[in-house]
Amino acid sequence: MSVAVRTHLEVIAEHVPLAGASVVDVGCGPGVLARGLLAAGADAWGVECSPTLLDRARAADPGHADQYVEGVGQALPLADAAFDAVVYSYSLHHVPAAAMGAALDEAHRVLRPGGVLYVVEPEAAGPSFEVVRLVDDETEVRAAAQRALAGAEGHGFVRRVSTAYTSELVHADLQSMIDRVISGDATRAEALARHRDEFARRFAAHGRSVPGGLAFTQVNLVAVFERR
Repeated sequence: MSVAVRTHLEVIAEHVPLAGASVVDVGCGPGVLARGLLAAGADAWGVECSPTLLDRARAADPGHADQYVEGVGQALPLADAAFDAVVYSYSLHHVPAAAMGAALDEAHRVLRPGGVLYVVEPEAAGPSFEVVRLVDDETEVRAAAQRALAGAEGHGFVRRVSTAYTSELVHADLQSMIDRVISGDATRAEALARHRDEFARRFAAHGRSVPGGLAFTQVNLVAVFERR
């Protein structure tokens, strides 16, 4: 049975009122989602710790370059009660496990009362996971993110929604996936250099042929909280 594929922005828009809202994407990477939020009518900001990815985000959106700032989730360079929504899209598991509680505290600090914390995390399973785990097995860090979210009420949040959806990413070729996997992460680049042949084998084995390349589906877990 086929599973309906959703985009990340579609699902966010179902749970976060975007038009006219101030939204920060923590761990924004090259700014793809932040630009989508802007297009949907939000006053979108991005926070990113990788200077390389931050430069890409600013270059891709020069009209809002000053809204992409360097920082980390556990110490957001943002004012108190400045945002209607905080988004973590595939990024909470990149916060050190010992600092995830601090990241939730920071989200609470920068949100206005009644604001929304939206977190989407990929399951530690699926075609893409089986390829990438060769160079970076995220099983434990993704589990740590779920444990942190289970304790979010202790950081001033009330969980409103728990749901899941399937997304899909198409890579034109092997190099496209390699570039995405190693962007901003030197340790992954080193591991991939050692295991490139096996990485290529897994890429071909787990991808599904579609027009434009190979497609990789991913089940995503969504948690939506309201700031008390």
